[in-house]
Amino acid sequence: MRIGELAGISGVAASTLRFYEANGLLPVPRRAGNGYRDYPQETLERVVLIRLAQSLGFNLEQIRQVL
Repeated sequence: MRIGELAGISGVAASTLRFYEANGLLPVPRRAGNGYRDYPQETLERVVLIRLAQSLGFNLEQIRQVL
């Protein structure tokens, strides 16, 4: 799925997803022939986990260590 689809389904802004990727919270997705990010379903599950952990009071560094 493309970043816009992932953002829409997860409720997380595309810029936040790129931030997570740049900071090692999400694996770097493969790129389609047109250069668009192509995220697997597992990325959605990871984003949901990240958001849940944040809602429980964990900071991004703590989440990164667990992932």
